[in-house]
Amino acid sequence: MKRRFNNNSDHILKTPPRALTKTAPDIHALISAAHEKRLPLMPIGAYRLFNSEYDGLKGLVIDIYNDSAAVSWYLESALSKKEKIIDALVSKLGIASVYELYRFKSPGAPQNYNHIYGAKMEEFFTVRERSARFLCSYAHGQNTGFFIDNRANRDILFKTAAGRKTLNLFSYTGVLSVVAAAGGAGEVVSVDISPAYNRWARKNLELNGFGEFAQKVLDFDALDYMNFCAKKNKKFDLVILDPPPFAARLAGKAFSARKDYRRLIDAALKIASKGAVILALCNMAEFDRRDFAGMLNEAVQEAGPAGGFKIAAGPPMPTDFKCAPGDKKLNYLKNYYINVY
Repeated sequence: MKRRFNNNSDHILKTPPRALTKTAPDIHALISAAHEKRLPLMPIGAYRLFNSEYDGLKGLVIDIYNDSAAVSWYLESALSKKEKIIDALVSKLGIASVYELYRFKSPGAPQNYNHIYGAKMEEFFTVRERSARFLCSYAHGQNTGFFIDNRANRDILFKTAAGRKTLNLFSYTGVLSVVAAAGGAGEVVSVDISPAYNRWARKNLELNGFGEFAQKVLDFDALDYMNFCAKKNKKFDLVILDPPPFAARLAGKAFSARKDYRRLIDAALKIASKGAVILALCNMAEFDRRDFAGMLNEAVQEAGPAGGFKIAAGPPMPTDFKCAPGDKKLNYLKNYYINVY
């Protein structure tokens, strides 16, 4: 990695030390310190190495997948440190491949990762969590297909799924379907409107030896499928709701988690068996946590399950996603477990 030095004495700073307001961050020291904080998680295939200002540089987020790094720029100002960041990743962590994404440009708009250092990763590569393997890719959109932030919920699902008929809605690449199957689910049905992501989900299930459940990955609108099940009186013991903040359509209409999540809960309650668990996930930062919990409680109260219900808050975000208290942008994931009696 080339380093550029300016030795022109005419530009030596003459300002007295007390006039300096802030020194530039030592990138190597920040990366090293961030890595030290994550050592208790090791060994692990995918984790967040650097979480913006919590780790010392606002606007910089780094996720690690095996020996590759996904660098997300949330503020243009952080870009000035790019060369030093890459150098630190390579020299301190032995990272072999680096990709980047400018998330401050048209936030929410479709983007692809750009390769900026080292050997390119294969179109699909695997990461391991527990005994399962998951296909990831830098070549298909602004996410790799594996959400690191959902690790704690995957642990709970693995322990909860045994023997349950499971419905995974907005199943994306099928990661939660694999976890439910690995946990011993009696049946796993995965529903997503995207044929491309459903192909990915089938590959993930097949990769882990769940070919039977790969045949139950359905190209379907989530709400339409739940309504279909309600008409057929088909019930599930475990229902997973993990919609994106916005979707092109739900039951033929544009979907927003803030406005339309209630419709999903109403439909899920109609197909939940006695003793079922509904996992309600929401990663929309703008949807206030208290408002989301209140909406869930109101929906269940009005539906009035015959035997009653209990809503329990899920685990906090993993320790590698720590952020300042009250930071809604970084503490965005909301997760609640609805037990239907």
